[in-house]
Amino acid sequence: MIIGRRSVLVVEDNELNREMLCMMLEDRYEVLQAENGKEGLEVLQDHYRDISIIVLDVQMPVMNGYEFLQNLRNDDLLKEIPVIVATGSSEQEEEEKCLELGATDFVIKPYKRNIVLKRISNIIRLRESSSTLKEVEFDDLTGVFTRQAFFHHADRMLKEFPDMEFTIAISDIQDFRLVKERYGTKVADGLLMKNVELLRKAQRENFVFGRYDDNQFVVISPSSSRYEQMREEIRGDLYLPLPEEGNAVLKFGIKRNIDHNIPIKEHCHHALMALDTVKHVYGNNYAVFDEDMQKYYDRRVAIERSMVSALEKEQFKLYYQPKHDSRTGVLVGAEALIRWIHPEFGFLSPAEFIPVFEQTGFVSEVDFYAWKRTCQNQRRWQNEGVRIVPISVNCSRSELLQADFLRKWFKPLQDSYLPPQSMHLEVTESLFTEKFEKLAEVLRECQQRGVKIELDDFGTGYSSLSMFQLLPLDIIKFDMSFVKGLDSPKQERVMAACVNLVHNLGLKTVAEGVETHEQLDKVKSMGLDMVQGYYYSRPLPEEEFERYLRGI
Repeated sequence: MIIGRRSVLVVEDNELNREMLCMMLEDRYEVLQAENGKEGLEVLQDHYRDISIIVLDVQMPVMNGYEFLQNLRNDDLLKEIPVIVATGSSEQEEEEKCLELGATDFVIKPYKRNIVLKRISNIIRLRESSSTLKEVEFDDLTGVFTRQAFFHHADRMLKEFPDMEFTIAISDIQDFRLVKERYGTKVADGLLMKNVELLRKAQRENFVFGRYDDNQFVVISPSSSRYEQMREEIRGDLYLPLPEEGNAVLKFGIKRNIDHNIPIKEHCHHALMALDTVKHVYGNNYAVFDEDMQKYYDRRVAIERSMVSALEKEQFKLYYQPKHDSRTGVLVGAEALIRWIHPEFGFLSPAEFIPVFEQTGFVSEVDFYAWKRTCQNQRRWQNEGVRIVPISVNCSRSELLQADFLRKWFKPLQDSYLPPQSMHLEVTESLFTEKFEKLAEVLRECQQRGVKIELDDFGTGYSSLSMFQLLPLDIIKFDMSFVKGLDSPKQERVMAACVNLVHNLGLKTVAEGVETHEQLDKVKSMGLDMVQGYYYSRPLPEEEFERYLRGI
């Protein structure tokens, strides 16, 4: 092969046609030949780094052009090589099918030398001006395989060693995005390189290694026993030092004894599912995929696929949990809660579907549905002469940051002719981890328009008392964990001190999860203004809450 010359693979069963085409090309290109699709794939596997373009016949024995294109399309690396289909037919259906399978262009038989050379030259030039196969195969920063190249080489290895057991592991640097935001790209890239060095240290024969995502790397190695050896070697290096005090933590999701007949992508997906179970779990850096995870994932996918239609079909039901004055016991408010009656799974716990909604962004739609319907309920009850009380509705971070948030959320309130004080917005501490000032600005505008702001679940996250003076808040809701811990004198003193501080700042307080008379007495003695919990009432469906309002 002449160094510097581009190579063309000609896949054509007709010997005369193949020889004629090769003669047209060989003064400009290195030409490789194959007489059917199967042989063409074998040549391609051995020389893919050198081949710039493929000229492919459609009608061939053993493996035809369609089957060849399908095999190429299924390989994330090889599909980057452009294919010109050579055809003696002018049928549109044949062209459409080839284009659908990834063909780049066509030449008509019998071959016209100048046309063939121009088409090949143009396609190679366009491809090389945008990217080269080397760029597709190797990651710029780390030098390891890219994700598509990893899939290609791992699949080849599985075919080459059909009787060998393999294990896949995907590593993840926990909170990598936050590390990058705080310390910058240079430090973040340094962590990635340390991760690469760590995994290279454990490299073995038949070991394929690639960059799976921004901060994730994937390895496939033979047999679980050898994988355990690798795991032991890197056990002490799972904490990557940061410039300041602390470490970045490495987590691993693992899929063992993988089935050679299943695409490598699916095994990687299983490893990621395992990885998700140990993210932000202290002291646990590894998880191995099992069938329970698959069942959980299948159920999660079913939830995600049905959530939009569930909103359209009104499968989501609103429940309201009353809030009472801690001293008098009078009903003074309520919190709107979403429940889902799923046609397949029945009554779904919010703990199961709300995290899915949050990750997909669908929580914004559900929050707004609860707000709009509650405004309509409040209007109806008021028209019927029922004494209404302020009802708080959860509002997600993504919704608050929307440019049209104020217009969108205040319209149902205005359309219902309700006083703004009849509706409260409820937000959580975790909402304010970033874009603090923008969120505070939006909430301040809501407050100025008369809607009160409640901080929910205070005490469950990294609570900062300074947020009380920095955020436009009206009511602080103490999480039920505070109330459940009141048997401890120390916990009682902590809660009392927090209540005192909140009151000194002019804010109202709510105790969540009050279930017993003893708990009620304790929160009352601390001066909490309102209580919410089973002592007074469980969450009630709309009809029952209406009767509760009426005092029936």
